[in-house]
Amino acid sequence: MRFLLLAALAASLTASASAQHDHHAAASSGEPAAIVETFTVSGLRVDEANPPSGSGVGRAGLRYGDGGYVSIVHGKPYARGREIWGGLVGFGQPWVAGAHRATELFTTVPLLIGGTRIEPGAYSLFVTPRHNAWALHVNRTLGMHLSDEYDAANNVGTVYASPTVLQTPVEALTWSFRRDGAFVTLAWGNLSTSFSLARADV
Repeated sequence: MRFLLLAALAASLTASASAQHDHHAAASSGEPAAIVETFTVSGLRVDEANPPSGSGVGRAGLRYGDGGYVSIVHGKPYARGREIWGGLVGFGQPWVAGAHRATELFTTVPLLIGGTRIEPGAYSLFVTPRHNAWALHVNRTLGMHLSDEYDAANNVGTVYASPTVLQTPVEALTWSFRRDGAFVTLAWGNLSTSFSLARADV
């Protein structure tokens, strides 16, 4: 009897894990460049009403049918009741789009971000928020701390998008890819901004 109960429990857990995977995996058309998976990793479980002090580490990514891969790794600060836009993050100033070290983008395939071609490789991401339009800077220098070492001369490209006011504020800064891979989004506090994304022709 005990064996039967354990077997039933194992089957239930397997089905649950499979369903969770399917929830996060995008439908594949069979094409090599089709998106087969997008994911967001937010670290340990956090009580949104009582977030921890300091910042965590976040990660987001997407994977193509032929093994092509795109990943964003970033510091993950929490709002903790503070004013973010125009407070912690100044308008009109380049910002690491996370916490501490500059946010990093890694891609094994060429991309079009906001229409700007980005070749395979590793880059830093900075954002200059403004009231009506945000600029996303893709920079070839890695390992920069805050914006102290940021040099616009090393930008590979800069793209623009308008922010959206969120009805439900986001406590912890989050980067994410849309399920179809058409946008990459930065959300924190009461604002989010989505930059168009596409895989470029090789």
